[in-house]
Amino acid sequence: MTEEPPDREVLSGADNSWLRMGDRTNLMTITGMLHFDDPVSYGAVRQQLKERLLPFRRFRQRVVNEDTPFRRPTWVVDEQFDIDCHLHHVALPEPQDKAEFQSFVGDLLSQPVDHDKPLWQGYLIEGAGDGNALVMRIHHALGDGFAMMYVLLGLADDPSEIELPVGGVPSPPDHAADEDATSPGSPSASTSAPDADADDGPGVLASLSKAPSLLVRGARAAKIGTESMFLPEEPETAVSGDLGLKKRAAWTAPIDVDRAKRVGRAFDGTINDVLLATTTGALRRYMEAHDGHVDPDAEHRTAIPVNLKPLDRRDEQLGNAFGLGFLQLPVGIDSVQGRIDAIGERTGALRQGTQAWLMLTLLRTVGNLPMPFQDLAMWRFQNRASSVITNVPGPTDTFHFAGAEVSDMMFWVPTSQGVGLGISIYSYDGDVRVGIASDAGLIDDPTELTEAFTDEFEAIAEQVGIDPVPAAD
Repeated sequence: MTEEPPDREVLSGADNSWLRMGDRTNLMTITGMLHFDDPVSYGAVRQQLKERLLPFRRFRQRVVNEDTPFRRPTWVVDEQFDIDCHLHHVALPEPQDKAEFQSFVGDLLSQPVDHDKPLWQGYLIEGAGDGNALVMRIHHALGDGFAMMYVLLGLADDPSEIELPVGGVPSPPDHAADEDATSPGSPSASTSAPDADADDGPGVLASLSKAPSLLVRGARAAKIGTESMFLPEEPETAVSGDLGLKKRAAWTAPIDVDRAKRVGRAFDGTINDVLLATTTGALRRYMEAHDGHVDPDAEHRTAIPVNLKPLDRRDEQLGNAFGLGFLQLPVGIDSVQGRIDAIGERTGALRQGTQAWLMLTLLRTVGNLPMPFQDLAMWRFQNRASSVITNVPGPTDTFHFAGAEVSDMMFWVPTSQGVGLGISIYSYDGDVRVGIASDAGLIDDPTELTEAFTDEFEAIAEQVGIDPVPAAD
């Protein structure tokens, strides 16, 4: 195999798969938001991104497609890179309230990033609540949700002070000595990457025969893989169907993590069980309002991203290192305890990661093959889920960016394969918030879902005698 020149890097199989899966109705962008009660200036943001973001060379590289279908695209340093083509300063129209902010984020979710430039955009938004906000968008080809979190937390004034329930934040790459340089700010992490992360096409397949533990689990993995490949299509409901180009965004008010844990203990479940049961109840409320009836046996299949590379092993290459598992949410069950018991039993199997590992292996493999092979493989997953749900634990305390405290943090998960609803559950500074990204043709007003989530959680808390949160003045 001919080696690439040092200024060109072939996309990994998984990254290439996610690059290909984007289309007009699923743009494959991950969107994250940092909110500041005390506004941060555009100049400070620009300088912080130059110092903390640009050392990640992916943010200075663009994707170049090769002339032959048998070669993967490559990352190439953009010699004409200009940060001002990526960072934008905008102001929301009056009344500059949450509704305007949500509408603006929905507009961003509807717009593709420019594939002729490095695959990211940033927006400093004035009038976003009491202060302003920085919204960052990256294409999924750059990395997955944990890569996005690594990047966003790496923008902090002091990333080492950030505490996470899932471990620490790895140090971001060093800043290049010349701020206008386009060369990487630190040596390539690929030289020390563990073999388990390598995904050259033949290497992925060869690794299967070299792992005795995988052979022992082979029969079980094959059974799970077969079941995954032959999932029945999801029935059309108020939250599924044909997709369009326009997207919407919304998010809940913060929910206290300690209250959610107390609810979990009352039902002999985890906080994850409670949040998924609340999400299931919110979907049930929405379906009842729009479909008129929810059958007692109704299920809502969701795709659950499962991270397969710990945050502390992330490096400047970013990349995609997660798989997908499928979870049946029992929307037909009216009992909270019944929903929590069912979810606890089903997520127990999901946590073993077999299904997710198989999906990652599939994406790594087909990403190394010509596009028709990927189309054929991924066709089996078209319309096999009605939503994507992520649940990510964020920093346990606030942190600072360019001298300003980040008062809130949120992100919106991308969707693919005909899915029009993304639900992002994220914790920050002792609170949980839920972000909704929806196709406007399916869910034109996602605040109905965010309000349903809040109402459902408060109803569950009241059921076990946990005091409600006092109404805002």
